[in-house]
Amino acid sequence: MTAGSKSIRGFSLTELVITLLIAGILASLAMPSFVRQIKQDRVVNNANYLSAFYKYSRSEAVKQAKTLHLVASSSKWLLQSQTDGEWVTVHEFSVVDDSIEIEYADRTITSTGEVDQALNLLVTDNDDSTTDYRLCVLQSGQSWVDEADKNCA
Repeated sequence: MTAGSKSIRGFSLTELVITLLIAGILASLAMPSFVRQIKQDRVVNNANYLSAFYKYSRSEAVKQAKTLHLVASSSKWLLQSQTDGEWVTVHEFSVVDDSIEIEYADRTITSTGEVDQALNLLVTDNDDSTTDYRLCVLQSGQSWVDEADKNCA
C-alpha cells in the first residue's frame, strides 16, 4: 500500500446491525415451523418405537414357541412370559416423551404370531398442529403404522 491511498475493509456498524436484524427476522419466521416439526417427529418416533416393540414381542412369541402377553399398565406396555407358573416381564415399552399419550390394551400373542383380537392404538400428543398415528394390528399378527384419520382402513 502506498502512502496517501486509503483502503476500506470490513463492515460498518450499520451494515452489521442491518444484517443481524434481517437474520433475526428470518429466524423468527422459521421458528414456528421448526417447533411444529419437532413435535411431529416426537409423535412419529413414538409410533415407530411402539411398532418395533410389537414386532419384537411377536417375534419372541414365535421364537420361544409359546404364548406371550402384552399387558397394559398405566404408562407402559409390558411383554410377559409365563415361567415356572409365574408371569415375568420380559420387556417393556413406555413413551419416549411425556407429551405423547397412548391408550394401551391387553393382548395375547400366540406361538404362531397371531393375536387374540385386532389392535388399534392411537399415538397422540393432543396437538392440532401435528398428525397423530395409529399402530394397526390384524388378528393374523400383521402390523403397520398409519395416520390416525385413516383409522387402520
